[in-house]
Amino acid sequence: MLEYIKPFTDIVFPAVYILFFIGTIGVLAFANRSIAKKVWLACFFALLVAVTVVGMTVMPVVEMHKYSQPNSDEMTYYEVRIVDSAGNEIELDDRATPPMTGSRTSSVGQKMAYQYDDEERMEMGRFYIEKVNRYRATIESGGPPIYTALEPPRYVDDQQWTAEQLKNYEEFESVRIYERTIVVNEDNDAVERNEETHLVTIDIANETVTENETAIEGEQA
Repeated sequence: MLEYIKPFTDIVFPAVYILFFIGTIGVLAFANRSIAKKVWLACFFALLVAVTVVGMTVMPVVEMHKYSQPNSDEMTYYEVRIVDSAGNEIELDDRATPPMTGSRTSSVGQKMAYQYDDEERMEMGRFYIEKVNRYRATIESGGPPIYTALEPPRYVDDQQWTAEQLKNYEEFESVRIYERTIVVNEDNDAVERNEETHLVTIDIANETVTENETAIEGEQA
């Protein structure tokens, strides 16, 4: 179904977005008529069902569909890792930097590697280290507040840090950005290749930024 719709996305997406707000304004104008509310709700749920079946992100119901868009056979993303004073790495737990999740963290990681200058990188590095150290203290003191159990579930595949896990790490003081490339087979049921390339290290303790110049120049070439 996606193949049939893709040629028309330049028209369909803006039309859905505009019609949603026109319909909402219409409902507000005729709020005293129950039929207007019923029509608006019927259209909204029809749109919700449609994007769930098709699997495409359509504003304003962004990320409300049940299934994500299918990935290609080769996927590249950027991973942020936190490093302690002994050089041990741990993948960032996005719960330390709400509301970011995997895809948004990947976008930030890509910008830190290829777009930001050293001053901007250092600023982002300080942000991460401050946030993760505060989050680490929360985990080591017994975990997040009880009210977080009432928050919506996280629709991302990640692992939460644990106090037991953090015992193996000294003070966090650096951030490293990696480029990860995963290639799956034609049947999408097995990983054929999983590669990673270290791009940048931001050392907050020593206030230094170190690039893997070969990797970054190769990507930008």
